[in-house]
Amino acid sequence: MVVNRAEQNTALALTLLLHAGFLLLVFLSAKWIPERSELPAAGEPVLATLLVSSADVARATAAVAAAQSKPQPEPEPQAPQPTPENNPQNSDEPLQMTPQEQLVKPDTVDQQAVSRLAQEQAEQQALEEQERRQRQDQIDLTEDIARAQEAERRQRIRDQLEDIRKAQAEAAKRTRMAEQQLQQLADRTTTSDPRPGPTPAARNPGNRGADSGLLSRYIAAVNATARANWNTLQAPQLQRCQVRFFQYTGGNVYKVEFLDCPYDPEAKESVERALMKTTLPYAGFEPVFSREFTITFCYPEEACQR
Repeated sequence: MVVNRAEQNTALALTLLLHAGFLLLVFLSAKWIPERSELPAAGEPVLATLLVSSADVARATAAVAAAQSKPQPEPEPQAPQPTPENNPQNSDEPLQMTPQEQLVKPDTVDQQAVSRLAQEQAEQQALEEQERRQRQDQIDLTEDIARAQEAERRQRIRDQLEDIRKAQAEAAKRTRMAEQQLQQLADRTTTSDPRPGPTPAARNPGNRGADSGLLSRYIAAVNATARANWNTLQAPQLQRCQVRFFQYTGGNVYKVEFLDCPYDPEAKESVERALMKTTLPYAGFEPVFSREFTITFCYPEEACQR
């Protein structure tokens, strides 16, 4: 390998600098020798002085110059370094165009504060869970109460319907009994008076020419209808209530007056509702229809008739 002149000069300069540094180090070490503490000795102290002549200095200088004038050995040749190839990177993955975000170094946190915060969060979650359970229990209780109230209401409606059915059956029974009594009365009247009867217009001149049998049937029909509409739950037993009501043509009651009635206000209201609930009998009873009518309520009817 060929070494140019500049490299030789550089090597020579470095060598001279190394020797000069070595001599400077020897000189400084001689100057910086620490002083030894002298111990007192018996007798007079011995003083010595090192004398260096100018001839010794001249010989040392000549030796240094001779060492510097010697030719320096040539450096060993180095193997040539390979030239880097300008080949692109071959890879299946695309190059990352944007740098990755640097992770923020977490600050040092007091471990006791972290533990206390975790405990507070756990207590807060437990409190929220307890409140949620209490709200759910309250909702369940409310739903249970609502279901119980609905079941009670339905049972009460069924009881009322059953009472209405019983009242209707009792009214139908009373109606049949009244019809049977009217039929028996008509049969006894026919049997006791075998003479031919007058015409319908002249049978009962004292009742404006109306048939007494038709009037009896009308009274029985009005009583049967009123009692069928009467809800006897509020009515006291074995107490008679005499009322007078007024009706339009067709059987619609528009006014009720209590003549002799010991009932309380709720029982009186039930009597008034019974008279105004439905239209009273009218069709077929036009000849004996009366706008003013008096009727007596009593419960139970069988015991009141005894």
